[in-house]
Amino acid sequence: MLVLVAAVAVVLGVTVAVWPRTQPVEVPPAPAPTTAAAPTTTAPVPPARPYFTAADWLWNPIPVDPVLDPQSTAVARLLGQDEHLADLVEYAVTLRDQSSIPPGTPGVRVSLGGGRDPFGGRTVPIPAGTPIPTGEDRALAVLDASSGMTYGLLGAEERGDGWVADGAALAPIDGDGRETSGGSSVGSGIARFAAVVRAAEIAAGEIPHALFFSTNMAAEDDLRFPAVKTDGSNMDGVATPIQEGARVQLDPSIDLGAIPGITPFELTVGRALQRYGAYAGDNGGARMAVIFEYVPGMGPYLAAGATGDYYRMPHIPWDRLRVLSRFDGR
Repeated sequence: MLVLVAAVAVVLGVTVAVWPRTQPVEVPPAPAPTTAAAPTTTAPVPPARPYFTAADWLWNPIPVDPVLDPQSTAVARLLGQDEHLADLVEYAVTLRDQSSIPPGTPGVRVSLGGGRDPFGGRTVPIPAGTPIPTGEDRALAVLDASSGMTYGLLGAEERGDGWVADGAALAPIDGDGRETSGGSSVGSGIARFAAVVRAAEIAAGEIPHALFFSTNMAAEDDLRFPAVKTDGSNMDGVATPIQEGARVQLDPSIDLGAIPGITPFELTVGRALQRYGAYAGDNGGARMAVIFEYVPGMGPYLAAGATGDYYRMPHIPWDRLRVLSRFDGR
């Protein structure tokens, strides 16, 4: 008993006075000696994945000293040139999920040209009046927990009591974050709901997943996982284009916080590029255009230091990129 009290006292950091006993006390036999277990350390538990739970490519950080693509230097040099933009309005993506779909919102039908149904009779709970980006892509992605699906729409437009689109595709919430059926809403077949930077992530100062960018140097007829297809056309005609599906990382040794003038917006994006990287996933008009959630007015983005749509993120050292050999860095 004295040993137990003393042990508790040491753990709790208090002093315990033990008074002499005045009555004899029967002491139970000591337990058989045991070998003390070696101290163990518990790895931190990663946060639960809110969607695309099987998408390791999206949620897992890049390992230390990843294996680089044999052409990393040449491709990264080209990626570091020209424009690096944040698509905040025209070519952003409207996102809707349980936090932004009012309870009781009815499902509506989506149709493609000629009245074709890309979702096999499924309806999508798109709230009436949902704002859509103004650029040519008019991208919309909806997560419907009740059906276990995400719905990606390209060229989305509300019309009457339904919606029409130029392209559309399904991706299961418990899947790997790639389009599985219905057609296509993204050049590479990466689900439209995946890898988009959320406004809440910029406001919180942390992006817990890989990013997605379009590029004017996407390789033609060449791709890698997690892409399932490619619309690459090497629009700029560079000597060493990048495959859709390739993962790019910003040099993690850079102390971004020490860069004079860097905005909270850039710091959040830059640190995500260091930890999770970004995937080339679509043709686009800039060398790198990172895709963001569409928020009319851009309030959270402006509050973090962005100056408007196509914000150039000038303080991120784009000349310090590298291209991984595989999505997992191996």
